[in-house]
Amino acid sequence: MVWANPLRRVGGRIVLDWVAMDFEVVSDELFAAKREDFTALRDERVKQARPDRALADRIAGLRKPTVAAWLVNQVSRNCPEEVDRLAELGVSLRRAHEQLAGADLRALSRERHEVLGLLNKRAQWLARKAGYAFSDATSRQVDDTFEAAVSDEQALEAVRAARLSAALAPGSPEQWLTAAVVPARAPDRKAQPRKTAPERKPPTRKQPDRKAPDRKTEREAERKRRDRERAAREEVAAAIEARDEAAQALSDAEHRAAEAADTVAELRARLEEATKTERERKAEVTAAKKALTAAKRAADAAEKRLADLD
Repeated sequence: MVWANPLRRVGGRIVLDWVAMDFEVVSDELFAAKREDFTALRDERVKQARPDRALADRIAGLRKPTVAAWLVNQVSRNCPEEVDRLAELGVSLRRAHEQLAGADLRALSRERHEVLGLLNKRAQWLARKAGYAFSDATSRQVDDTFEAAVSDEQALEAVRAARLSAALAPGSPEQWLTAAVVPARAPDRKAQPRKTAPERKPPTRKQPDRKAPDRKTEREAERKRRDRERAAREEVAAAIEARDEAAQALSDAEHRAAEAADTVAELRARLEEATKTERERKAEVTAAKKALTAAKRAADAAEKRLADLD
């Protein structure tokens, strides 16, 4: 934690405020702010946090949310009671799947559809209020994120935290069925035949005419086994590291693609607005030209009447 000193003006005087800077507080501030202000505000907080390098690095790592993620964050902040319904739905759906309650499942599915539709409308309203285009892609991403919150508790907590940088993918419905899988029935001990010594007696490993194994050979075999195990562990570690790097690269690429899609949507909206303005201005030019022509004709007529008087 570091102490930041933001300046503010009060009655023409500059006042210096010293406030504690905490990562949680800064995160809430950034993700609650307008999306277009995120980057500038984050960079300002990074500068203020420089005395604490670790804190500054964490703040710098926060990514600007996509339009869909920003909308979900704002819905979660503004309508927490409706997000709580997602949690209740998730619990009820899992219980219904465990009990194989078909009627309850149908009723809960209808309720889930209703709640998701309501949350989507909230997001759409916030998008209009903020001046963002609520495209079909954005609508699907909003639905997917709230759907994920129904089926996965970690996704629910992420939605409740309201600090998403990208939309979430909905989990498989099999997540609800995990607890409903009927375990294999234990074998009936009474039905098992009694063990008899002749049938169950394992073969004797030691043969009277076989010599004891050479200790040097055993040590060599053990050393080779340990070498193989160590190599296998290193291979697994390398594969896991490569997998994690690939997953991170995929996440980064998806985030950049979502940002690009948001930029395209914003540019299209601006283009539509500019095209509309252009049409209006051209109409004004046409009207002005007509007015000028009429004015010229009126002036010519007036001049002619004046000349006739002379």
